[in-house]
Amino acid sequence: MQTTHQGNPNSSSIDQSDSLLTLETKKIKPLTVLVHWSESREFTEETLYDFSEFEKKALVVAKRNPLGGYDKTKVTVTFDNEHQHECRLDLGCNGNDHGFAEHCLSMVCYYHQHKGDVDKPWLYDKHHQQLIELIHTYELDLSLVDIGRLQVKQVEEQAKAEEAAKEKAKEQALEQVWREHQQAEETFQETLVIPQWAKGVIVATLTDYDAESSESHAGEFHTKTLKTIILAWSKHSRNLFPELRKACLNHPETAFLNDPEKSVEHRERFAMGEGYYLTDTKYIRYGWQVKKRNFYREDNKARYVPLGEIAIRE
Repeated sequence: MQTTHQGNPNSSSIDQSDSLLTLETKKIKPLTVLVHWSESREFTEETLYDFSEFEKKALVVAKRNPLGGYDKTKVTVTFDNEHQHECRLDLGCNGNDHGFAEHCLSMVCYYHQHKGDVDKPWLYDKHHQQLIELIHTYELDLSLVDIGRLQVKQVEEQAKAEEAAKEKAKEQALEQVWREHQQAEETFQETLVIPQWAKGVIVATLTDYDAESSESHAGEFHTKTLKTIILAWSKHSRNLFPELRKACLNHPETAFLNDPEKSVEHRERFAMGEGYYLTDTKYIRYGWQVKKRNFYREDNKARYVPLGEIAIRE
């Protein structure tokens, strides 16, 4: 008889539903498991295992997926009366399977928990109900399943604690880097000699994709600054692209942006826009950006100048 994997209850112990398997009825005992294929290297394809050996290996595989995911494994279990049960096990933690016995018990538990739900008509399917009745005849070691569930829960909790500790350490490291950068920037700003006539500063920044801090699966894309160059002081607060292009000539790495054929002008005058700036790509995400930063406070112009390489020509 062929079965497919169903939703598992989030239970770590044998509950009242599982006790239904102990009803006085003729039991059949699983003897061997033929693994047709598996995503786990723990098993060899088309190999026959003793049932207890397979269950031990399956639990090991499941515990290797403590934070999500599972290893799909297609099996055929043969019982002492030559009955065969074919199914796919999803070996993993977080509600997935950790063995054939646990898979069967979870199906029975789920059935008895939700058999009254009107939004699950498949529970009333004739073949599914026959499967549940058949599983009640299986002689499964409930105590071993309970022990396995406890081990899986412990592995999950340990993995989550380790992940939380890593995340905290990462945040602390980022905070330390930021504090050191701020301190270095303040020291840098104290050394600046800004002309009284200066109304702003033209700055070039080179950025790249930050794979470490980005979460592409969640749609979060972050950048990291590779280089910052202070190109020129500005005598006015107007946004003029010829001025930005001229400033690019002050450093060999940005000189190519002086050529209109090799640079792009951006005019983002809307509310959330970045204003006027020059880049080396049409749709900027990473790369060079040249932009003017106006001095809004005459008494502390240095605060608007970021830490970087000075390329201003005297």
